[in-house]
Amino acid sequence: MLGIIPQLMLLSILAFLIMKVAPGDPVASLVGGREFMTEADYQRVSRNLGLDRPVLVQYGIWFENILNGDWGRSIADGREIRGIVLEGLRVTLVLVGFSWLTITLLAIGAGYWAGTRAHSWPDYVISTLALVSFATPAFWLGLILILIFSVRLEWLPSAGQSTLGREGGLADQAAHLVLPVMTIVLTHVGPCIRLVRGSVRDVLSADFFRAARARGLARTTLILRYLLPNALTPFITWAGFSFPLLVGGIFIVEWVFGWPGIGRLFLQAAISRNYPLLMAVVLVTGVLVIIGNLVADLLVAWLNPKLRRGHGR
Repeated sequence: MLGIIPQLMLLSILAFLIMKVAPGDPVASLVGGREFMTEADYQRVSRNLGLDRPVLVQYGIWFENILNGDWGRSIADGREIRGIVLEGLRVTLVLVGFSWLTITLLAIGAGYWAGTRAHSWPDYVISTLALVSFATPAFWLGLILILIFSVRLEWLPSAGQSTLGREGGLADQAAHLVLPVMTIVLTHVGPCIRLVRGSVRDVLSADFFRAARARGLARTTLILRYLLPNALTPFITWAGFSFPLLVGGIFIVEWVFGWPGIGRLFLQAAISRNYPLLMAVVLVTGVLVIIGNLVADLLVAWLNPKLRRGHGR
């Protein structure tokens, strides 16, 4: 757990320095360009925002404030960054939760079906669809889904989290959630299905599973006690390592669908050179990725008793 601290510090330093050397001016962006400000106004705003100090001093002040619980205020509108980021994180977690739950259910179901029926036509169909899913870009698929279900059929909303005037309706929010979740699932479920299929095939041919089946155990016992725990261990391990890719894909999906999550906040902050907001989003995203990997490790240890005993030793 202590390794999280240097990882987050390194991540924040790199992101801060990269944004500093990138083209653009956060002070000029406040009014639409440097030509709309006098030199005196420019210097005054820079001094008020602390942007006239050396880069390392700016980073040190920001990091000290973070440790004290002060996330600062947004350069663009002066709002408290903590409230902005936590609200965006809540919205993103809703999208991540539904997407990852759907991916897991589809991967286990389709992977098990294909793995237990190897070299049959269901196996070939599922494997082909999994490869297509792996090769499909999220932004392209999102636009296609908007064109079909929002523009042509007018079944589902194309952007946002809710319809204006119906912000509290669960049905309306669920309708806005369908297309983003569908985009994330269809572009990330392919490798998961292939991995579960291969793991199922390996377990079915393993000696311990053949011995358990020779003992005449019930089919439910074979599946729940011997097959799935061993077949899902590689899938959960891979899911932990690929969680950053899922978060990156969500950033793109949030931008395409106008989903007001932390990914959209990140892109808006990067475009507007909003350094305090950008750094807070980077840190929160880093924590989210680290927690995802930690949860994956705990699930693997729970499924595999050998890892639990090794951890105890």
